[in-house]
Amino acid sequence: MRRFSVIRLAYVGTLLGAALAGCATESAAPPIKVVAPPEQGSAAAPGKAALDGATTLAQIEVVSAQFGVFGSDESGRRLLLETDRFPAVVSAPYGWYIIFKTDKPTVVWREEFELPIAPPTWGPGEAMGIYIISPDRKTAVTERIIPTRLGFVANEWRYAPGDPLGAHAMRVYIDGQLIREFKFDIEQGPAQQKRAPRTPDRGSST
Repeated sequence: MRRFSVIRLAYVGTLLGAALAGCATESAAPPIKVVAPPEQGSAAAPGKAALDGATTLAQIEVVSAQFGVFGSDESGRRLLLETDRFPAVVSAPYGWYIIFKTDKPTVVWREEFELPIAPPTWGPGEAMGIYIISPDRKTAVTERIIPTRLGFVANEWRYAPGDPLGAHAMRVYIDGQLIREFKFDIEQGPAQQKRAPRTPDRGSST
């Protein structure tokens, strides 16, 4: 699984650089348009609820917390298609973003990404210390300290050949408080029909 931590989702920059560096995602304004497909209205409901009413956790006010597959429109604007089920397409970007408010100058965000089984490799990010792998090799933990003046953080992963299918989970914490647990399924897709040789290029994008 390749992990890309996006510094600014409005313009990702070069994929090679993002593949090898994990850092907190920030943006002056949420540069993502949320799209909820009609056939998956129920899956999108939690995201809409988060938009309708902000949640206050201690000194953190959560305005929105959403998960889905990333894309872009004709103008190049970043889109998030809210879903909890999608096919395994090589390099397909998926992940979450959270909009929050706080008076604190910095916060610590933490992501625990749990796979159904241990993958063949987590890529160079593990050796570089971008994330830490659990003893059972099923969970990658990323933790970053970020400035809060922009009020926006996100993380993106990309599917790589050989990554497991089935039930996945991403738990996102800010200052030790569980903000949201995103549960989703990656289903069989073109990646399983025509496998390419696996390379250890799993990365993280924050």
